[in-house]
Amino acid sequence: MRLRLSIFALLAGASVAATAGSVDVNLSRDSIEAKYYSSAGLADMTVGALYNQDQKTWAVNIGLLSTGESYNAGSRLEGGLGGKLYAVSVGNSQVLALGLGGQFRWFFGSGPIGIGGYAFYAPSVVTTMDGESFREVGVRADVELVKNSFLYWGYREVVAKLDNHTQMTVDKGSFVGIQIKF
Repeated sequence: MRLRLSIFALLAGASVAATAGSVDVNLSRDSIEAKYYSSAGLADMTVGALYNQDQKTWAVNIGLLSTGESYNAGSRLEGGLGGKLYAVSVGNSQVLALGLGGQFRWFFGSGPIGIGGYAFYAPSVVTTMDGESFREVGVRADVELVKNSFLYWGYREVVAKLDNHTQMTVDKGSFVGIQIKF
């Protein structure tokens, strides 16, 4: 319970100080994820936390992504490349990892419906403590209900491979969420 309160206090405090950014929260039957994005010039700074109540696992991250938006053939494409530093607790193990990757969202005909995905991977050279490697991958479908307010459904896998060569799942499955840009 303290972890959940700490996560939301961190995100709430960060959002008050921001001038532009977004808040993103999603839920599944057993997990909650909260993310905060803030513009930093041509990049986005991200802070996020994921907690799975059933498995008692969690992951927090802070990242920097070079982001942009383009219009091609009447469609809007948003994307970014960069890295995230992850701290993960899974089972009795702790993992610290630097994942590199990116994200994208494509809105058909610049309309309110879009699809997107993201992937971040940390091989053994940038994974430490009890970890051998780490990955976070996911896909989602968005509907922009009103300008800058999105409802979405997605699927994710967040997995840590440990030094003892076991693979532990932090979270895996579908979720629904909202994202509000301000």
